[in-house]
Amino acid sequence: MSVYMVTYDLDAPGQDYGPLIKEIQAYTHCKCLKSAFFIDTAEDASTICTKLRKFIDQNDTLFVMELKKHWSCNRKTDCTAWLKNAARTWG
Repeated sequence: MSVYMVTYDLDAPGQDYGPLIKEIQAYTHCKCLKSAFFIDTAEDASTICTKLRKFIDQNDTLFVMELKKHWSCNRKTDCTAWLKNAARTWG
């Protein structure tokens, strides 16, 4: 298993984030920022991106980044604890 950060910008005004967010939340996840999630999965970044691309337009932006180490500089302790737990499985 690996942990990825998935972050997105949907550029059209009034765009519906619901289907994209629902697909992201189908993974073991933690919402860390307004438009960013950590997900824990055996899939690779390319597979995740391909799955999520169906829910965005061509002018939108989507990043999928594998995490190897992390630092937290905020008070969002639920995601900090989630990352520490997930990090135990990193190899």
